Amino acid sequence: MIALITPTGGRPAQISLCQQFMKRQSYSGKVVWVIIDDCVPRTTDDIPEDFRENWTIIKKYPEPAWQIGHNTQARNISVAINTLLSNYTEEEIEAIAIIEDDDYYRAIYLERMISRLNGYDIAGETNTIYYNVFYRTAVTNPNTIHASLFQTVFNPKVIEHVKSSYGHRFMDCQIWEKAENKNLFQEGNLAIGMKGMPGRYGIGAGHSKWSNNIDINLNYLKSLIGEEDAKLYERYYGGIGL
Repeated sequence: MIALITPTGGRPAQISLCQQFMKRQSYSGKVVWVIIDDCVPRTTDDIPEDFRENWTIIKKYPEPAWQIGHNTQARNISVAINTLLSNYTEEEIEAIAIIEDDDYYRAIYLERMISRLNGYDIAGETNTIYYNVFYRTAVTNPNTIHASLFQTVFNPKVIEHVKSSYGHRFMDCQIWEKAENKNLFQEGNLAIGMKGMPGRYGIGAGHSKWSNNIDINLNYLKSLIGEEDAKLYERYYGGIGL
């Protein structure tokens, strides 16, 4: 069994797309998807218990609810980890993936990431591409010694490092620094950091405007994720004249 953790809340457009990306994953094994929604009103009520065959959906609603200015990422991931360990033994959990609500995942994402984890404690893809749909600009993060959290999978041996990272703003750097037996790779952008969408503001890289790699006609985005999927983001452009 593999487990997915998605902290979310106040991002209806993002979690809707996230559902689409998870619905079409080619991975055929057993999946437990732990969804942490910490906003009022909730935006995850339409994710059904029978979301997919062989998938179990677990939702948690931690309190107090998120408010502007709060960073609840660590609290929410902690709730998800505790939920997993209260329902399953570590021996039952083959891998844990952080599926962030606002990012793009190819249909082969889970399948390929689990394959890359084989024999390692943690695996992740480097050189993250961030694409801001509001400004239609892109940037590549030259991260070569760690992977972004949304591009990371790990086995239960790494949970102790996840817990020790809760006090840090950028948990991914801390986890990768402490973890051993790791596999950092590049496989053609299995996931893309999609930023600039409406709703609750994120804390990671990619939420700003960049002056380079301007992509007004979406040609670069189409080259990354295909023409049909690029259309999913057309409506969020608001950078004219900015």
